Amino acid sequence: MKQHSLSTRSRTVAIATVLCWGGTMGCYSYVPSQASYLEPGREMAVEINDLGRLNINALIGGDVSQIAGILQQQTGTDFTIKVSELTYLNGKSAIWSGEPVTVRQDYVRTVFEKKVSPGKTAAAVLASAGVIGGAVIAHTLVAGGNGNGSEGKPVTPPGTGDRRHQ
Repeated sequence: MKQHSLSTRSRTVAIATVLCWGGTMGCYSYVPSQASYLEPGREMAVEINDLGRLNINALIGGDVSQIAGILQQQTGTDFTIKVSELTYLNGKSAIWSGEPVTVRQDYVRTVFEKKVSPGKTAAAVLASAGVIGGAVIAHTLVAGGNGNGSEGKPVTPPGTGDRRHQ
């Protein structure tokens, strides 16, 4: 019976860990920035306008609609971004590994900040809880609820006792 309690406790800890992980990791989305100045180190994205696409084509290629990454520096005239992802007009994307790119502010249509999305976070936590709950139920059904901690040990028939130590 002690092993069953330990198994239940282990499952409870696992469920709590995943739910907390989902809540702290959260799901993020880019939202238009209301700030005129962003602090370096923030995850952000800029939507490139037509003038920008024409002028930074040599740096990052053509048809780029959005540049995302970590803001390295912002001046009164430009943004220097350690690029993590480019999104193209056709919806495809390319992953970059932090190469810095400087984009003039007059090439930018919209500035976005990466923020936690409460709705996406709640959905992720609920989905995680559903997956874990389903796994626990499936494990319980497969184990047959034999009360021996579901560790595959045979159940000793009543009245026979355990004679291994005699």
